[in-house]
Amino acid sequence: MESTTAADPMISLRGVGKRYPDGTVAVADLSLDVPAGELLCLVGPSGCGKTTTMKMINRLVEPTSGHILVAGEDVARTDPVRLRRRIGYVIQQIGLFPHLTVHANVGTVPRMLGWDRARIRARVDAMLDLVGLDPATMGRRYPHELSGGQQQRVGVARALAADPPVLLMDEPFSAIDPIARDRLQAEFLRLQREIRKTVVFVTHDLDEAIRLGDRIAVFRQGGHLEQIDPPASSAARPPTSSPASPVPTGRCGGCR
Repeated sequence: MESTTAADPMISLRGVGKRYPDGTVAVADLSLDVPAGELLCLVGPSGCGKTTTMKMINRLVEPTSGHILVAGEDVARTDPVRLRRRIGYVIQQIGLFPHLTVHANVGTVPRMLGWDRARIRARVDAMLDLVGLDPATMGRRYPHELSGGQQQRVGVARALAADPPVLLMDEPFSAIDPIARDRLQAEFLRLQREIRKTVVFVTHDLDEAIRLGDRIAVFRQGGHLEQIDPPASSAARPPTSSPASPVPTGRCGGCR
């Protein structure tokens, strides 16, 4: 990807829309910028377009209008496989390969990029250590031998392994029990202060967004951006809502 200057956003959406063949509008004329190093949380009720917006950034969903630039490059003109290898992706279901060890899971993208074995091993060990897992002990285990919280840490380590400038996170902690979730949020805050990736973080939980985000983008039904503010402003000026599309203000477990 092309390099950006200090004044350029790492991610830029310009008039982006997603309309399905049946006429359903998932995202409507969305424009926003995400500066390098910012953690932007996307919040809103189910069906408001926040996950669709995130998936359009790495072309898991193709927009029907507008332009998306990542590091100054129009993603529509980028090979989707090449694009995704340069964007970290963490999801609620974690998505670890059950037949691979933790070490092999974390090294997936570096292997695809053709890194040599010594470089992969060093990078995987560093990433496991970064997320608080002992490489010597945990690296040999398989996903089913880990707790949910440990699996999620491995998912974050895998997303960071190739050192992508952008990290997309789709409700990564919502399926974890409340105590582990609180610890993971605290650990991720520490991690983000250290690595300063550009992060787009989707959540139903406004409390989580206020805790983690540098800014919070609130969506409403029909894929409209209602407001985008720093956490303090979002807490002081809660988004409007309607009975048909409430914006949650607390933990909602695994709601979709």
